[in-house]
Amino acid sequence: MKILTTSTSAQTISFVPRVYPSQVNLKIRDNSTNTTTTAENLTVTKTNDTASVSTTFSLVEGRFYDLNVTRGIGSLWESFTTNWEAATDNWESILSSEETIYLDKIFCTDQTINQANNDYYTINSGDYTQTTDYPNDEYTIIQWVI
Repeated sequence: MKILTTSTSAQTISFVPRVYPSQVNLKIRDNSTNTTTTAENLTVTKTNDTASVSTTFSLVEGRFYDLNVTRGIGSLWESFTTNWEAATDNWESILSSEETIYLDKIFCTDQTINQANNDYYTINSGDYTQTTDYPNDEYTIIQWVI
């Protein structure tokens, strides 16, 4: 699962795909509204065995999304040209085929999540405050913030 924020600046997704094309298409489906947005012909940066793409997202806090990375037409142009020259059917049937190279889930939150530091996601973040300012530290008082 990938963790992204609601930021409108570019965010990077790193993944290990089935193949390493030079360009990909990202399809992100919101699980709450069942709407899909597509970012096309994104340049892939390969570091060791990991591929990365950077783009801007329009995500909503606390929602889950499905991520589908497919090979873009730019990266498949040579194979499309070869198929077109050898094809006996029409060109549209060759172009309509996309190859999924990576699938994953995205969760959107602005909370800092770092399991190494025991910073986990909490659904009640910002709703409660903890205070120990009282003379007797035997009790912890939790106040509801409205």
